[in-house]
Amino acid sequence: MPDYAPFYNKGRGRSIMCSDLLVMRPSGPFFSLTEKEYSEALKRYPNLNDDCNINYEKTSASAAITLSDDHYFNNQNNLNQFKRLFQLLPFKKEYKNHDFLCLADNSKTHTAAEIHLNDFGMRPGTRCPVDKIEYIDENNKKQTIECYDDDGYSKGLLAIANELNVFVLSKCKLNDLKLLLSQHAAFKSVSKLEKLAAEYNIKIIFTPKYHCETNPIEGYWCHSKQYIRKHTIQSFQKLTTLMPEAKANFIQKQVHLKLFRRFWRTECC
Repeated sequence: MPDYAPFYNKGRGRSIMCSDLLVMRPSGPFFSLTEKEYSEALKRYPNLNDDCNINYEKTSASAAITLSDDHYFNNQNNLNQFKRLFQLLPFKKEYKNHDFLCLADNSKTHTAAEIHLNDFGMRPGTRCPVDKIEYIDENNKKQTIECYDDDGYSKGLLAIANELNVFVLSKCKLNDLKLLLSQHAAFKSVSKLEKLAAEYNIKIIFTPKYHCETNPIEGYWCHSKQYIRKHTIQSFQKLTTLMPEAKANFIQKQVHLKLFRRFWRTECC
């Protein structure tokens, strides 16, 4: 398709999908490293320069992708983008000795349960669907419980409960044991994103579904779309130049400050 082909909504024509991150810091509103900071990050994570189907800004986790049947911001690509962000964050000198909290849209694709208590037996040697259980504890640390002993036999829920420091009454029935363990973090549905973030000591908070007021990034997308609609000539080539212009206009007008103030008012109400 030629570069001057028009672009349309709903998958017709050519499209670019963008994914960006706002930062609630005076140095914001968008996260990026200096060349020196990025060089330091590369020494620890050489994979940051690996080729992939996502076009990252060199010193940032901001990304864009040209849509096709094989290229899309699916669940795995989103996780890869967050992983890149988590790897870059500690190298920002302004963020030194900071704790990181990441606000993300709620998505069912991230939260599907990987294990179910009904798939476990109570005693050693009974059914067990997984080799180990990984979970995030109250300190946002990733923990692992092995489900099989050294002889290759499953431990059973009683032994697992003991390792998890869950108090179990004598003569406890299987259903009662399942109810007890269902309250433990090891058996709660945890998103892949939360598990990934825990590896980098970062906490994830998911915003309520269908409430764009609670996520400032939605205001950025609204501003960008409005800017592009106002200046477009309905060509793909023009679109590629308008996108960075819209971002620069967003920064120049300091729209992020309004969005952050609105966000905190919404959260406090």
